[in-house]
Order: sequence, then C-alpha cells, then structure tokens
Amino acid sequence: MLGLSGASPMQTLRQPTCLVMRLIAICATWICLVAAPAQVTAAPVELPLFLRVDLLQRALANYLFPQPNQAVTLFQEGPYRYLHAEQPRFYIRNGQPHFACHAAASMGVELLGVWPVGVAWSGSIDLTLQPFMDPQWKLRYRVVDSTMYDDKGVKPAVTGYIWDLSKRFLHPRLETFSFDLAMPQKEIVDLLRSCASPDDTAQLDAALRTMTAGTLVADAAGIVVPLALSVTDSGLQAPLPTPQAPLSPEEVETFQQALEPWDAFLVFVIKSAGAEFVDREMRDQLFDLLLTSRYELLPILAGEAAVNAGDPLRALFADAWQQMRIIIEGGEKRGLVQEKMLRYMTFINAGDALLALDKAAPGLGMRLSTDGLRQLARTLQPDVIGDPLGFNWEVDPALREMFQFAPEPEPGIETITFKQRLLDLLIARAWAEETETSGVIDLNKRLDRWVPAAQELDEYQPLVARLLKVIADEELARGGLEPRYAAVYQNLVPTTALIESCWRQYVRTGDKVSFLYSQAGSVGIMQINQHVWRGFYNVERLRWDVAYNTQAGAQILMRYLKQYAIAVGDKTGNPNNAARATYSIYNAGPRAVHRFMNPKSTPREKHVDERLWGIYQGVAVSGAVDLTTCRAASPSTPEPGSALP
Repeated sequence: MLGLSGASPMQTLRQPTCLVMRLIAICATWICLVAAPAQVTAAPVELPLFLRVDLLQRALANYLFPQPNQAVTLFQEGPYRYLHAEQPRFYIRNGQPHFACHAAASMGVELLGVWPVGVAWSGSIDLTLQPFMDPQWKLRYRVVDSTMYDDKGVKPAVTGYIWDLSKRFLHPRLETFSFDLAMPQKEIVDLLRSCASPDDTAQLDAALRTMTAGTLVADAAGIVVPLALSVTDSGLQAPLPTPQAPLSPEEVETFQQALEPWDAFLVFVIKSAGAEFVDREMRDQLFDLLLTSRYELLPILAGEAAVNAGDPLRALFADAWQQMRIIIEGGEKRGLVQEKMLRYMTFINAGDALLALDKAAPGLGMRLSTDGLRQLARTLQPDVIGDPLGFNWEVDPALREMFQFAPEPEPGIETITFKQRLLDLLIARAWAEETETSGVIDLNKRLDRWVPAAQELDEYQPLVARLLKVIADEELARGGLEPRYAAVYQNLVPTTALIESCWRQYVRTGDKVSFLYSQAGSVGIMQINQHVWRGFYNVERLRWDVAYNTQAGAQILMRYLKQYAIAVGDKTGNPNNAARATYSIYNAGPRAVHRFMNPKSTPREKHVDERLWGIYQGVAVSGAVDLTTCRAASPSTPEPGSALP
C-alpha cells in the first residue's frame, strides 16, 4: 500500500529516526565545540640582564692575565720565538665587542744550531668578537676578525707570522673563556618567584619554565642578555585599577607594618654599599637616597597622599630603585666595587627584572613581598649572618659613623616632681635670672614635662629661647660656617622650632602629660620624624628629652644647610635663600630644596614656605617670639615675601 508521498510504510517510519539521529549529531558537535578548551596564546616578554663593559673587561682580563699589570706569555720557544701580550682592553664599537692588547712577537729561525735574530714585531692586536650564550648559561665569544697595528698605529706590511701566532695561541684562549651567568639567572628567577602572589604562582612558574637567552645586544655601555619568556595573554592584561585614595587609619597601621621590612632593606643596602663607597661624594648620595625615600612616606602616613591601597610600596620601590641603581652604577664606573662587581651586577639586574616583568606582564600579580625583599638583599650579600630585614628602633652606631654624625649627648635629665615644680614657681624670678648662664642640662631639667599654662609663658619662653641659643651655638662651633651663613643658622633654629611646635615639647590630655606627636610620626619641639631618622637618634629621648630633641633638630638643620642649601644661597646671591631652602628640605626632604622658588608648588606648600619666610624675617629683626600666636613678636615683622633690610 502506498502512502501519500509514494513511500512505503517502512520508509515512512525511518524518516523520523534519521532526523533524530541527525539532530543528535549536530548537538554533539556543538557540545564538543563549546566544551573544547579555548586555544591559549602566549606572547614573548624579555627581561634585560645587563653586563657592563667594565665588568666584562675585568672578567676577561682576570682570565687571560692572572697577574695584574704583568705581561702574559702566550707562546715561548727559545729566546727568539715567542708571543707576549699585555695591557688587555675590552670595548664595544658600533655594537660589536672587541678585545685588544699590546703584543710582542718574534719568529727566529734556527740555523746550524744558532738562533739568529729573526723577524720581530711590537704593536697591538685587535680582535672582533661575536658573543653568544651556551646551553649552560655561559657567555662566550667567537673571534670573527682580527687587525694588527704597529706601535705607530700603522698596519704592518707583513703580518702572516703574527696572525699565525695570534690564531694559534691567543684566539683559542679567548674562545675558551666563559662568563657564568647561571647564578645571576637563578637568583633573578628566585626573586620573581618570591614576589608572586599565591593566586598567580602557577602562571608565573609556567612562564619561568620557558625562559631562554634571547638574541644578545651590545652597545658602548655593555651587553644585554635578554631573558626571554612566553607569557599567556591573561598574564599580559593589567588588572582593574585599584582606587587611589588616602589611607584610612586602619590602612595606615597596616602600611606601617609593611614599611618595616622595606626600610630595613633600604638600610641594609645603603650600609652594604657605604662600606664599599668610602668616597665622601658617594656616601652623600647614599644619605640623600635614604632620606628621600623616607620622606616620601610622610604624606602617606599623614593621610595627605593618594596611594594604591592594594600595593602602596610599589611606587616607593620603583622610585628608590632608580636612584639606587644610578648610585651603584656610578660606584662601579669609579672602581669602588672591584671585588664585588658580579654581586652588584646581579643585585641591580634582579631588581630591574622585577620591575620589567611587572610592567610587561601586570597580570602575573607581582608584589613587593617581605620574602622578595629578603631574597633581593641576599643577592647582594649571600653570606650575611642573620636576617637582612631585621628591624628595630635602636640607634645604629654604624649608620651614624658612616654619615659622620656627631656623638650623641649623654643623658642628663632627672625627672622633676610636682613638689619641685611648685617650688620653682615660687622662685621663678631667681630662676629667670639664672637662665642667662644656664647650661643645657639645667635647662633640660627645668623644662622636663612642662606644658606651660597661659600665665606661665613669661617664665617658660626665656628658658626655651636660652636652650635654643645654647644648642645652636654648640652646633655653630662645630659647623665652620661663614659669618653670613652663621647668622642665617642662628635665626633658623628658633624659627624652625616655632613653626614646628610653637616651642613646645609636651602636651597635656586631662591629667596626663605626653610628648607632642603628629600623625606622620614627628615628635617634640623640633618635630623630628621617627621614621625618617630611625637609626640616627634615640626615639625615646626624642620623645621625652627636650634638649636631645632640640640638639637633633639643630644637627639636621646644620646638615641640610651645608649639604644642600648654601649652594642655593650662593647661586642666588642671597644668604637668606639658604634659610628658605633648608626649611623646605626639613619639611619635605632633599628634593624640596628649590620648592620655595617653584611657581608650580601646591597651595599648601606655598603656605608653609611663606609662613617660614615671614617668621624667619621677624626673628631675624627682633629675636622675640609670641607663644600665644606662635609668630615673631615684633610689630615691625615684615610681610611674607618681603626682603630683609
């Protein structure tokens, strides 16, 4: 029986079945396509491993010429057949490494048992080298060309025997030389691993397993060995930006905890480099680095600067690192780290690699961790005993000695009881007469824990004025300033104390007396910042010893004046500009030395600098201050911005 379509009943039954099977096949194919993993693509990333010319020169010279400043015998056969070399030099010209040396060669011929004088030559041999990396991460050279000059700089007419001796005895020695980079490469890898966040460790490890040496690049400064990695696309993608905002009080506390290993690392590196850099100029640069890095923290601690809450140390490290590498490279160029060139090279390249990878592959989640800082510190001193990130608030004698700080004054304070204070009030006039000749210890005892009430200011003020003057005079006796800058300094000490604290060391809260303290960590009459000056001064004495705090502030002002600000006064022809420059540094660190002259300063900075200038002029004119208004007392005080007569 035929159906309407002309198909048999069996054919009619098969059609739905085939249709279902076809649909199942289509669905299965679609499911496989969806379920199949997306193709993972990767992109190349290169981290530079830079070898300076002076390091390569030293390594090659040590290998070829074991005895410094002595010629080496490459070949010797009797008195008239030899090749001697001396004065090795490695340099790079037009992107091509060269090895040159002075050489002396002779090819005498034995005739009838006699050595007649043969053909002798003296001049220089210049070999063109092709650098390459072998599978064991060793830098090697192939000799690809050679040129010879006589002592007059002229190519000799006959060079066959010289070239033959050079090829037989000098070329092989050069080509057997190797510079082992396995250790620096491993330490860079270890540092990168220690700085990875836990969530990104697997992705970073996958990238590091692909590391190979890329195509070497040479320029006049040295040879770059690119550490080539393959990083997945997700590793190259930057995460969503973290909101930039001042830290909350809770975040500031966390930030302070993160600061401790960072600051300990900085001190460790500076002390290590300072032990090598005995040059005064280089140590001044290290001191500048330490202070600048520490001053950068203060706006963050004060809640004034917006930072990346996810990793607030990142920008601080990057900034300090650039300054640090410039100093260390300067020391290398001046030959101050001859015995540890490889260590410093590894240290600098490790830090550079961390920053380069973070920039090229932000998705890998690199973080400046405590373990990372410790690993980086050990690349500089692998045999260091103890934790290189050990942190404490004690005075560091080595740090003070390195930067030539005067010896700390001996403690001379005895706590004054309430009964003694009451007795002093009854004989205030007699004490006031004594202040003209009182020494630091007596004044310190008198001012200890004293928070003056309004009716006590007439008694309190001359005591503080005397303390400031005595201490300033002591610093001047050591400072060796020209008379014009001595006058600037004498006015600057009381001015700074007035701006910073209104001449007060202590504050009263209810019945309790404590030391004056700012959110950024500055304490006492001179507002010495505990973070900036950690290791240089005794923190407890800064808090509770008014004379000690004043002495610290006076020393700091003297150092800033001599090291930075006098140059400003000399250049502008106005010694009083040295006062303004000194206080700008005191307020914001060495980079602020020209802030008071900068038209692009922020309104807050302008206000601070103008306030200093106004008070400084008033103190210079009258020497008197008004502690009720915290300004210079003279009614003839010049307006801010005007010039001293």
